[in-house]
Amino acid sequence: MKKRNISTISLLVTLLGCTLFQTACRKGLLDQDPTTELAANQFWKTEADATYALMGAYASIRPCFDRDYYFDGQGEYLRDRSATNSTTSGNLRLGDAYNNGNYNPTGYGGSFDKMFRYLYGAVNRANYVIDNTNVLLQTAAPSSVANLETIIGEAKLLRALAYFRLISMWGDVPYISNTVSTDVDEANIEIGDVARMPIGQVKDSILADLTYAYNKLPVKAATLGRTAKPAALALRGKVQLYWGSWKKNGWPELEGFTQNTSEAQTAFAAAAADLKKVVTDYGLTLYKGGEPGEIDTLGKADKLPNYYYLFTPKANGDPEMLMVFTHGGTGTSQGEELMRDFAGRSHEGSQCWVSPRYEIADRINCSPPATLPPN
Repeated sequence: MKKRNISTISLLVTLLGCTLFQTACRKGLLDQDPTTELAANQFWKTEADATYALMGAYASIRPCFDRDYYFDGQGEYLRDRSATNSTTSGNLRLGDAYNNGNYNPTGYGGSFDKMFRYLYGAVNRANYVIDNTNVLLQTAAPSSVANLETIIGEAKLLRALAYFRLISMWGDVPYISNTVSTDVDEANIEIGDVARMPIGQVKDSILADLTYAYNKLPVKAATLGRTAKPAALALRGKVQLYWGSWKKNGWPELEGFTQNTSEAQTAFAAAAADLKKVVTDYGLTLYKGGEPGEIDTLGKADKLPNYYYLFTPKANGDPEMLMVFTHGGTGTSQGEELMRDFAGRSHEGSQCWVSPRYEIADRINCSPPATLPPN
């Protein structure tokens, strides 16, 4: 009996040990740090982390501005097929923010729900950088302060750029200045009931962001695609110029917006001062000294003017470009689609989504009548 009891106890201990061992092994196997992404508690430790996050903010806002020539379809000079073709059904890879928008001469701001959503996504990414970099600043070494403030300045410039487009298209819009939760339910609680802020207050916040950026950014950007003082100053001048125009001419479609000649003149003066400073204070020059270059005879394109090369990689980094978004090559999901949009169907996958209105070209090329009609 005694031997049997000991054997039974030994068996139970052995089984229990195996169970505990397997549990411990299983827990150790599953409880590991991911190898394909960085855990949240391991990020936001260094200046490099802040820079990585800033690059994400640049990437998130670029698709909201990379195909602005579509908006020319709302004028009288450009024919735009994109309203029913290239920007529908997800045909755009990079420019999803432009999908389904109304690019006809009437209806500005209509059907741009994706642009609205992408812009607020860019705002949230910028807020994410600003909020977390401010936390780093609280314990940063003195040698790191200037760089961290530069990163905040760049993020604020991007936020200002997004809000400038938002008020340009929709007037009064919700203003969100903090990072929103990535959890949908929590985000709905945070911002679900945020009211639209009057356009004047949003404009003031935009100018405040750009002033901070101007004060903190370097005179020259560290790398191609990042922003510097001239960009912040030029954008601040542009915002003031738009504000002056709205106040001078009115905005009948925007409820509650009032004209104010005095405020318009103040804004125009501020715009003139900022834009003049961009021209005179930073040693910036026009591409190839502003020389027009040679041009071929009409109908030929063997000789192209200097203006053409300003839109090719040949001009990368030229000081005339105050702010640019960089693009990658084939297969990077960061490429340009200019050829697809502008070229004819005989060029690879080109679709000629946008082109000058042939009606205007026909009128220009028409021979003048022999006699003028009476007045």
